[in-house]
Amino acid sequence: MGCILSYLTPLRSDLKLSIILSLLEGKKKLAELRDETNTRETTILHVIKELDQQLDLIKKSDNTYQLTSLGVLEAQICKGCYQSFNVLKKYKDFWLTHDLSAIPPALLMRIGNLADSDLVKSTKVELQKVHETGLDMLRASKNISAASPIVHHDHTKVVAEILRQGGKVNLIVTSEVLENISRMDEYSEEIREHMSYGCINMYLNNDLRVSLTVTEEIWALGLFSLTGEYDYNNDLRGNGEEGLEWGRELFRNILAQSTKVQQLDGKV
Repeated sequence: MGCILSYLTPLRSDLKLSIILSLLEGKKKLAELRDETNTRETTILHVIKELDQQLDLIKKSDNTYQLTSLGVLEAQICKGCYQSFNVLKKYKDFWLTHDLSAIPPALLMRIGNLADSDLVKSTKVELQKVHETGLDMLRASKNISAASPIVHHDHTKVVAEILRQGGKVNLIVTSEVLENISRMDEYSEEIREHMSYGCINMYLNNDLRVSLTVTEEIWALGLFSLTGEYDYNNDLRGNGEEGLEWGRELFRNILAQSTKVQQLDGKV
């Protein structure tokens, strides 16, 4: 265990972490590391000596420093841990008060991928902020993959608009949500028609404990509270590529546990 812990020393020093993350981008001269870290060269050399001679993470070649193969692995691990710590700290209350059981352990370990995100909250002044900004997100998209344990007339309306404009939708819902959509006479026939053309694929999953939307450019995550009720007032959203891939993977995981619906009346 002591040996393993020794390789996590960069996480316990801001300067060590800054240096190995900088070198993860590529070879750097001492002057470049000095400017990037705003640290004296003598101090940097002292750190590099430890990372080189004691941990074999850095090597010098032609007056430039670069990571060893072991250093690249170490830097990637530290980057993931650093991002995860920041996401946990930034949204501490969000994680503490919501049910995370629907998120696979492998994705929880990569929670740092959501570093480029923001928490959208409804307030006493903006009661519909999460709802309205969510609709705006959908309207700006042409291709949507979503899992939803809840339904609203506005969501169905926007989905119908997207389909009319030639968009593609993959939607995972519960039986209750599916039934509600089928009773929305204003849009149900239109959605049935788009289903027959393959423009919208619908799937059934009665164990949905997460709301997820992934478009071409943005992802959104909603969770149930610890009391078992869906939280309409908080959404975590982002548009970074790492977060988008995290969202796509979560969607694929939910999809693998779902059954395709052949008709809007619930036939599978």
